[in-house]
Amino acid sequence: MKRAYRERALSRLYAELQSDDFDAREYALFQLALMLKRANDGTRADDFAAGEQLPRDLRRIILSPADQKQIVARLMKLVSRTAESRATAFWALGEAAAEFAFSPASAAIGEHGDQFTDEAALQACRALQTWLDAEDFNMSLLDSLLADEGVCRSLRRWSRSADARLAKRAKAVISRARALSS
Repeated sequence: MKRAYRERALSRLYAELQSDDFDAREYALFQLALMLKRANDGTRADDFAAGEQLPRDLRRIILSPADQKQIVARLMKLVSRTAESRATAFWALGEAAAEFAFSPASAAIGEHGDQFTDEAALQACRALQTWLDAEDFNMSLLDSLLADEGVCRSLRRWSRSADARLAKRAKAVISRARALSS
């Protein structure tokens, strides 16, 4: 794929992330999640089933590590600035490789976790659990999670939530983090 064409397609998607139109922003998040999933699960770029939900121009893009870092950075900006899209942004982040997303996501939870809706908190916990359960999880990343009192406070609060799904997921993250640290 020609570089200019590739950059144009990604730039369009990044612009939609900044849209005031909720539906356009959410669809851009959905597309990014599919692209991240495809980049991290070993699916070939031309695999029809893996990319059938993506437009042709995005189906042809194979994300590099630098692309993933850039996507994570843009998702983190969205998390900090757009409360109504936090849940979907964390859902998309959960498809990124832990090496790129774990630390920024943990930092965002520490900084903004007390402002998360139950759904955003649930998606943040889902992403954390996905990364913690990965076979290739880098244990040094766990130290940043356990050292951040804001993250720990949010997880403890979420584990006592009236939303049973959130409480269960937060408890699972806490349990997994403790198991890995011992």
